[in-house]
Amino acid sequence: MDLADKLMTLAQAAELCACHPRTLRRAINDGQLTAMRLGQGAKSDRIHAADLDAWWQRSRYVPPPMPVLPKVSFTKPLTSSAEERIAELLATKRTKSADRTATVRRKRK
Repeated sequence: MDLADKLMTLAQAAELCACHPRTLRRAINDGQLTAMRLGQGAKSDRIHAADLDAWWQRSRYVPPPMPVLPKVSFTKPLTSSAEERIAELLATKRTKSADRTATVRRKRK
C-alpha cells in the first residue's frame, strides 16, 4: 500500500506536517481540510494524504512584500563635531538640566 492511498489519523497527519492535531481539527471544522469519519466519534476521523498535501500547500505562510518607504531628504545638514552641537544647543538656550528643572517645577505645582 502506497502512502498516497493511505488514510491517516489526525495524530499521524499532524506529525507529518509538524503541527498540533488541534490545528488540523480547526482546519476540518472550518471546511479547509477534508476528513472522513469512519466511526461515531471525532477520534475516528481520517485524512487522505492528497487532501493533507493540498491543504498544506494552500495554508503555507507567505510573508507580505516589504513596503517601500519614501526617501527622506534632510533640510539641515548634520553637524559633525561636538563643539558645533554644543554651540547650537547653547544658542537655543535649552539644556538638559534646564529641561529637567522645568519638569520638576511643573510636577511640584
